[in-house]
Amino acid sequence: MGTNEFTTKILPLKNNLFRVVFRITGDVEQSEQIVQEVLLKVWEDRDSWIVIENLPSYCMMVARNLALRETYSGDKERMERYAVR
Repeated sequence: MGTNEFTTKILPLKNNLFRVVFRITGDVEQSEQIVQEVLLKVWEDRDSWIVIENLPSYCMMVARNLALRETYSGDKERMERYAVR
């Protein structure tokens, strides 16, 4: 997977990723930083895209997890409420 696929499949998701992250964090600047981290992580893991069935869902999951970790890192009880079971 290369830059063309990243540009066509991943970059268009950034606004949706931002919305998800912002709903968790409530902070614009922090949300933008988290979205950048998500895009970087997905780019660095591009070799594993072949085995990921739904790349947009994977990106959303990474965004949600990073936002939860950043927001509730010191509050384990609150973080568990958002955990997927």
